[in-house]
Amino acid sequence: MLRSLWIKVPTVVLAVAAFFFLEGGAAFAVATVIFLVGTATLMAFVLHPNASLWAKTVWRAPGETDAVALTFDDGPDPKSTMAIARILEEHGVPAAFFVVGERAAAHPEMVRELHEAGHLIGNHTHTHAISLHFSLWRTARRELLACNRAIAAVLGKEPTLFRAPQGIKNPALGDVIGELDLMTVGWDVRGLDSMSDDPDAIERRIVPRARPGSVIMLHDGTGLGGRDDRRATIEALPRIIEGLRARGLRFVRLDELLGVEPYREPAPGSPSGSLAAA
Repeated sequence: MLRSLWIKVPTVVLAVAAFFFLEGGAAFAVATVIFLVGTATLMAFVLHPNASLWAKTVWRAPGETDAVALTFDDGPDPKSTMAIARILEEHGVPAAFFVVGERAAAHPEMVRELHEAGHLIGNHTHTHAISLHFSLWRTARRELLACNRAIAAVLGKEPTLFRAPQGIKNPALGDVIGELDLMTVGWDVRGLDSMSDDPDAIERRIVPRARPGSVIMLHDGTGLGGRDDRRATIEALPRIIEGLRARGLRFVRLDELLGVEPYREPAPGSPSGSLAAA
């Protein structure tokens, strides 16, 4: 949260200074412009999925590579997750699944099956609630910890990688991400498939735009502010894989692309920690 003061304090100081050095309508107009610019700057760092001011965020490989990584958000979902997993298996492609904690708790067998198939499991908050974007430390901490515990209850270890819902990170969430020593993952290319029922459009958004080192974002889960049907994603996925391979790109798992450790032992004393030690 303190980092936000780098924007808030100069904005307030300059706006107040306008009333000292200018008079009447001119002072009010200049102060308003300063306030609007400061607010827009603050919101840009909140809304941009790859902004790192509040929390270090990675969205592509750190060095040169011919690889890309597929990631999926919002599952596990009985209507679509395993259909996507079957396509990945048929094409020999590893992926990362950023799961919603309450969905992971409701469908632990899917999380286990994804993990056993060689896919990575990451944290996508416990409820994926829009209210998180307007919440402070206590709520953010509860959301991230509960999701990690739901994952650890299945895997016996917790993820180190986190993706914020809609990619939005407010300063309080950034503080909690740092406190919990998580790495935030954004994206370089996305299919906008959570809102689209057109597989051709999803394919067009990804295949020509992906580049070596890209983190690609799609969805295996339905609802949560998007459509309740992932058939367009399922139809587009084989074409995306084939199209990117035709461009000379290969697929690796997200942790390999980023060169990071994807899991760690659960925190001692937590429910997941007790499970892992059992």
